[in-house]
Amino acid sequence: MDQKHSISDKVENLKEEFKKEPSLEMMVQVVAAYHEQGLTERGIGFAEAVLLQADDEKTRSMQMGMIMELVGRNEEALRYLDKALKISPTDPQVLHAKGMILAINGNFEDAALIYRKLRDDNAADLQAISGMLLCLFGEGRSADALALYQESTGMPPKTPHEWHPKGMIDGIVAAYFETNASGDHGMAPEKIKESFRRMEDIIGNFGAEVRMFYTMGEISGSEAFRKILEKKKTKN
Repeated sequence: MDQKHSISDKVENLKEEFKKEPSLEMMVQVVAAYHEQGLTERGIGFAEAVLLQADDEKTRSMQMGMIMELVGRNEEALRYLDKALKISPTDPQVLHAKGMILAINGNFEDAALIYRKLRDDNAADLQAISGMLLCLFGEGRSADALALYQESTGMPPKTPHEWHPKGMIDGIVAAYFETNASGDHGMAPEKIKESFRRMEDIIGNFGAEVRMFYTMGEISGSEAFRKILEKKKTKN
């Protein structure tokens, strides 16, 4: 009872913060808090009410797709994202979101098609590389995944936000080595660890914002890799 009361207070506090300074990030936090309390429909309703104020249909559909993915309703998320893609078929943000859901669902072939297209437009697209790594590991193509990882180490992030997909890349690869300690990696784990150590030194030269984006990316990448493992176990 106390826990439910505390979560309810959290929802109300977040909604108050949202009223003072509305933002997509704060809306997502409110929905996540509702979801934690078991009031997912109320969270979705809150997001729908907020997004009714968005000027264009593509933005509404894309953001609702991301909300549905947040609460684990991936099929509905894909429907919203497809709606957004009908309006803007080459929108990178929508394509990234769709690719990630497909990869986590185990639809590696369809996801890889999206990531190849994104990388055709920008070979140094770190977000697309992180998604492609999930596809390659998911398909059991570890050598190809690690070769792509090596390639990505020569593509340093150019903005603070790009440190999030860089963190995802490192989180995915770290999770792979943690769960395949005795496997034939085709690349020495020590080489990977050395790469991570160098990355820590590099990040130490930047501010707290870069470290925050990188750390959040590491966590997201590790979680995404583990979701793929669970999905594969379920299918088997």
